[in-house]
Amino acid sequence: MRPNSSSPSVYSVSDSDCSDYAPSVSETKRSSFKRKRAAPVSTKSKAKPTIVKGIRGKSIAVDNLEDIEDLGSTISRRHGMEYHSVDKIVDGKESLLSWFERVREKRGMPWRKKYDPSLSTEEKGQRAYEIWVSEVMLQQTQVTTVIAYWQKWMERWPTIGDLAKADVEEVNAAWRGLGYYRRARSLLAGAKTVMGNSKYDGRLPDDPVILEKEIDGVGRYTAGAICSMAYGARTPIIDGNIHRLLTRLLAVHASQTAPATIKFLWWIADELINHLPSGDKHKGVAGDWNQLSNPPPLPSTAESDCKLCAPILCDIETDKIPTVMMFPMKKEKKASRVEEESVCVVQWRGDGDQRRWLFIKRPEKGLLAGLFEPPTTPVSAGLSPSERLSASLEALSDYIKITGGDAEGLQTSNRDVGNIPHIFSHINMTYHIHLLTLTSSDNEPPSIKPRTPRPAVWLNGEEVEKANVGTGVKKVWAEIYGSWGSFEESKMGAVVAKKEKITNNKSKPPAANKKGKIVKKVMMPAMPTRKKVVDVVE
Repeated sequence: MRPNSSSPSVYSVSDSDCSDYAPSVSETKRSSFKRKRAAPVSTKSKAKPTIVKGIRGKSIAVDNLEDIEDLGSTISRRHGMEYHSVDKIVDGKESLLSWFERVREKRGMPWRKKYDPSLSTEEKGQRAYEIWVSEVMLQQTQVTTVIAYWQKWMERWPTIGDLAKADVEEVNAAWRGLGYYRRARSLLAGAKTVMGNSKYDGRLPDDPVILEKEIDGVGRYTAGAICSMAYGARTPIIDGNIHRLLTRLLAVHASQTAPATIKFLWWIADELINHLPSGDKHKGVAGDWNQLSNPPPLPSTAESDCKLCAPILCDIETDKIPTVMMFPMKKEKKASRVEEESVCVVQWRGDGDQRRWLFIKRPEKGLLAGLFEPPTTPVSAGLSPSERLSASLEALSDYIKITGGDAEGLQTSNRDVGNIPHIFSHINMTYHIHLLTLTSSDNEPPSIKPRTPRPAVWLNGEEVEKANVGTGVKKVWAEIYGSWGSFEESKMGAVVAKKEKITNNKSKPPAANKKGKIVKKVMMPAMPTRKKVVDVVE
């Protein structure tokens, strides 16, 4: 399913090395292209260039793909919309489906089954549920991670009816570790919708338009995937992989998120689907993008102008597009927000060994929706520890009373633990941590006020461990108690616990080189450091 081109082959890209919408950095280390005309010298400092082999075998130094425009001049690549015609790629449909038959079982996806038109309506409905859960889990999550989560999910809620009986806390607990918890809540809401209305007859609709319109959390892609793979509907789908495949096959160099680009690709997908059989066509197209290795030819200048594409870097020696990695056009990354919050971990010590910790539930929409956390208050940058503590205590007063007549006999002490960074997908967060200890001779912690801004609860140690919390909360907890699930204060924070864990593990001695010197052996991929854990959220 490759365009007819005389250009040299670049390479086949592994789908495990790529993100959903843009080539990964690892791809650039294997790209091949010719020497380009020298670009104006930039005043910006650049990282050490990567040495690759050019088409003619010459070693050339290039930066990563993000700076590829610096290597040469761009040309307008004048062409018309006929240059992007689907007629140029439909001849490859048989080889595409043959390839898919060979690799169908190789990745071990338990939800991937061959479409069977002889299944009963009930059986197709069950397949639709299985595919729905897998497709939602696969959003922003790798296949290898999803497989185990999907299997556990199906063991706990084998049918859509079983899922509809669950509550949001159960669903969030099962989803813990996948991030983007809104996906789990959408599955639960969708299941309740299906089982709560007799018109659905206990199964997801087989019409993609109705499915997208009436079931929570189902977009156009997911609706098409479910209806095609479970019900055999002839309908197009566009996800990140198919987006990349079509832009490469048809040499579309346009903004990935522009409405005109999205509309055009859906139209192309619709045209392409009319040339393919039902059921397996989408899975073949979704999986085949990484097999594309030849750059497309340049268009004829006789064609009328295409209003979709932007100028593109071309090889000035051969007047050819140097590599398929030019497609799709690189997305512009948005700068992350910088925010700070004061986290006040409130622990109560009562008569004997009784202990409780105060947790507050986040709103059901937005960042970390529906998860629990210690009292957390947004603060401005530059405040002193005492000012941040004052802000936390003022917010805490909306939940419990720790001063005045109602708090008689309650002793308080606080400790400034320090601060830690935490990186979300779109926010650079700094958590300023305080430990507030409340001590009394009572058998119960201070009462939570009848009316609070958000639900709040006192939890014992066992309940804390089972609570649905985000990665950031676990990092904060580790700064105080050494690790998540520990409850004895650590004066040195999480670092001590990590060092002890490493010390206790039996490991092989470091390797030595030929000269007898001890060298550090680095295993790839490297795990992120404590200060660079990324929490993926909606």
